[in-house]
Amino acid sequence: MTGLYYLLVIGLGALVPVQTAANGRLRGLVQSAWVTTLISFSVSSLVLAVAGAAAGMPLLPTEPRVEEAPWWCWCGGLIALLTITAYMYLFRELGMLQATILPIAGQLVFSLVIDHLGLFRAAQIGLTPLRALAALLLLVGTALAIARPGQSKAAPEHKLRTHVLQALGVGSGCLLASMGAIYGALGRALGSAAQASACSFIIATAAMLLCCVAAGLIGRVRRAFVGGQPWWMWLGGIVGAVSVFGTAWLLPQLGAGAFFMLLLMGQMLLSLCIEWRGWLGAERRSLKPAQGAGALLMLISIAMIRL
Repeated sequence: MTGLYYLLVIGLGALVPVQTAANGRLRGLVQSAWVTTLISFSVSSLVLAVAGAAAGMPLLPTEPRVEEAPWWCWCGGLIALLTITAYMYLFRELGMLQATILPIAGQLVFSLVIDHLGLFRAAQIGLTPLRALAALLLLVGTALAIARPGQSKAAPEHKLRTHVLQALGVGSGCLLASMGAIYGALGRALGSAAQASACSFIIATAAMLLCCVAAGLIGRVRRAFVGGQPWWMWLGGIVGAVSVFGTAWLLPQLGAGAFFMLLLMGQMLLSLCIEWRGWLGAERRSLKPAQGAGALLMLISIAMIRL
């Protein structure tokens, strides 16, 4: 069964670049990251509600179950709002590869902290010297994988801006690691990963709806329904629903470190292919030997973290 869990998490990781590209295309159409997030989360909430109804699951948990969940368990969807918005911005500014690898590197490193300290009621797994070395190798591999020719010749202000954006990518990954652990804790408290996912998305969708109304952006939703758009533009919300359900279900089974290790593997492999082949509207870029070496180093560090 553990082997099946591994394959499922790798599959979840491979879905993340698809979500990033789909939301990036939708953002270009509606010209607002907030409206894009609202549409994506609305689709996710609808998918989870329909799936729950089909399975005979009540949409909302019972009062005793709600009382068992600590207050921070209900913040997962709000954290998702921040990270999805950051992903769309990074995708536009840094490209598919960096927008995928930087956050997941932050995820994996912070997941080791979550494991070591047992944060968010996660199972406590000590930080061994081997796991610490693996984290260091991961950071080196990440630096190689995102390297671009001519980057060192860029103007100082451009390099500073790039470094700030890259730090934002890593920071959003730390938030994602927290979000995953929070989803897992809420799933355990409610006794249902599906119900935890649905509740988190409904809360987040309501919050983003209020933001869009307050900012006078709600009218832009109509732009998403103009004709001639690719079908995969709507995959962001569907993938989001699958990813959150999968996280709430699988992270408690494997622990944060192993979960995000496998997630990184799936994300990295597909994001490299998307950028190399120019799939899903991404800018097509050739892969350099240093990037291949960085990807290999990241995979080695991932295997070490699992030991």
